[in-house]
Amino acid sequence: MKTGVTTSRLLAYAGCGAPGAIVVGFCLARTAKQFDALALTVALIFGVCLVSDLAWIRREVRRLSASEFAKGPAGQFLWSCVFFSLICLGLGMAAGGYVWFEHDFMRRFGLGFWTIMALSATYPLFRDAKRLGETSKWSGATRA
Repeated sequence: MKTGVTTSRLLAYAGCGAPGAIVVGFCLARTAKQFDALALTVALIFGVCLVSDLAWIRREVRRLSASEFAKGPAGQFLWSCVFFSLICLGLGMAAGGYVWFEHDFMRRFGLGFWTIMALSATYPLFRDAKRLGETSKWSGATRA
């Protein structure tokens, strides 16, 4: 499967928000167990970084979608990034629940479920990045 430079760059942009969302979820699970200032501060710092990362992705994608043809795939890719970040937030909360609470069946099941969800959410993200990359390349060729 061959990907272009634009597609790889878009996937790298989308992947930057995932670790921040996992850390936010992990710290929120810690805050739910025991309210301490450190976990809440780390969650807020990484939450601000996550929101600024999503805003930066939006700016870069809007710059790519200058033509009318690329506006649809750009919006779809942005929504894929948002939902991928939300799924990674759920994965972080499941991992935090597994670490900070008991290791019962439901915690293990939740961790496995959110891991499978995060892995399966990479396909729509890849598909939408590829569509946007092809559309922006195609629309850039028609303007020249």
